Amino acid sequence: MAKPIVLTFEGAESNFDHAKLDRARLYGARKRIPLDQEAQPCVKAALTTDGLYLLQSGMTAQGYFDEEGRWLQRSQLVGLSPDGDALELKPSTLGVAKEAVVADPSELLRHTIDSVYMLDPTAVDGALAGRLEAGDVVRFGFNYGADYHEETAFLVKNSEGYFCLIGTPTLPAWCEPGQVAVVEAADEAAGDDLDFEMF
Repeated sequence: MAKPIVLTFEGAESNFDHAKLDRARLYGARKRIPLDQEAQPCVKAALTTDGLYLLQSGMTAQGYFDEEGRWLQRSQLVGLSPDGDALELKPSTLGVAKEAVVADPSELLRHTIDSVYMLDPTAVDGALAGRLEAGDVVRFGFNYGADYHEETAFLVKNSEGYFCLIGTPTLPAWCEPGQVAVVEAADEAAGDDLDFEMF
């Protein structure tokens, strides 16, 4: 089981177990499995551009090929800033007490939410529970795993329970009357497609 989310609010500590909330958990899911002529499940694979190697699922998670075709382990890779400077690897915040503060609700609206976690409180301080019961939003830094940037997490509560919304700051694009809005194409890898067959 993953380490808990640990928060320090007004000097007192609270702990939450967590489970990621996704479409499959909300609506259920169906999976299509392609079969060969003998009714055996097919295995997804990719052929390298030179045609020498067949890469099966999971192989590319161990590292990458550079422009010259050399294999690089993931441990050899470093994050770079737009200026080309090496970035500091920030550790996971799970199991580590993070300072939490009350945030303006509009701050949540200025973030693109990438993940939502359902929380199971194992120990909640009364001050934090009272602020959440009153409808306040609590903000803290969050990193599920080691990464080069820390995301922003917002803790909220409603009649269904406690939830943690993980996001990154975003700036709205405004346009004036009479001007055509320029909309950038959405990144296909940013989110999963909605399968209407699940309904």
